[in-house]
Amino acid sequence: MKHIISASRRTDIPAFFTDWFIKRLEEGSVLVKNPYSGRVREVSLLPAHVHSIVLWSKDFRPLLRRIDEVEKHAPNLFFHFTTTGIPKALEQQTPDMKDAVKDFIFISNRYSPGHIIWRFDPVVITDRLPFEFYEDNFARLAGALKGHTTECYFSFMEPYKKVLRNFGKYTDHKLVELSTEKRQEYAGRLSAIAEKNGMKLVACCNEYLVNGDIGMAKCIDGERLARLFKDMDLSTKPAPTRKGCGCAQAIDIGAYDTCAHGCLYCYANSDKEKAKRFLKSFHSEWKGLGFEGEKTEGELF
Repeated sequence: MKHIISASRRTDIPAFFTDWFIKRLEEGSVLVKNPYSGRVREVSLLPAHVHSIVLWSKDFRPLLRRIDEVEKHAPNLFFHFTTTGIPKALEQQTPDMKDAVKDFIFISNRYSPGHIIWRFDPVVITDRLPFEFYEDNFARLAGALKGHTTECYFSFMEPYKKVLRNFGKYTDHKLVELSTEKRQEYAGRLSAIAEKNGMKLVACCNEYLVNGDIGMAKCIDGERLARLFKDMDLSTKPAPTRKGCGCAQAIDIGAYDTCAHGCLYCYANSDKEKAKRFLKSFHSEWKGLGFEGEKTEGELF
């Protein structure tokens, strides 16, 4: 049975680890460490074993520069592209919305609007960033991406302990709590904008927002991937990662605490400085290609 590779919910591989990713594709496998047990296993990346690869990023530029090389080893690609226009105070190293739109349209044109999802998440309400800020950005982006995707996935920020700690450490923005009713109102306003631009708004792990107008997210949608890449040898067994998740089973590669975008709301980083140190060490010691020692580079992740 072929498997789905998720690259990745743990880190931004296209933005920071494109060279490593292509090297792993060329060699046909990757070592993946369980973040809870610490157990390491080898996962095949050979086309005979991989049905499709789901790519997640806020900055696809490094990967797009080498997309022909990626396609030689992984022809079945699906994209989750996040862009919201959140200011640098909350995410330090993400592309400008205009640049993101250009890259989004390039991907949509190269593949199809059905191969790419726009993620407008999370919505982070603070004392300086009211909902109207996001509503304006959403309207601009939806208009620019009209015809280039069929769905927009969104969510409200979850106040995990690590997120609250990072907000207290790195910014003077004060988070604003929203009632369920207010969230539902705001979601309805975004849904109306999405509909005007030919998109369906889909709630990711915010199931209390799901109604006739707003769908439930399946970020790893096995049935959709099976339709896009016609192959019946694919398991679509449900494998939710948290409450309200509709994802099918997939194998996440990469590791937590390695993404250097500096997003304070990110659940995948416990500390942005730790991620920056990792990335600096990665590129100085591994040179983005492979570890010059006894271990294989897959063991890094």
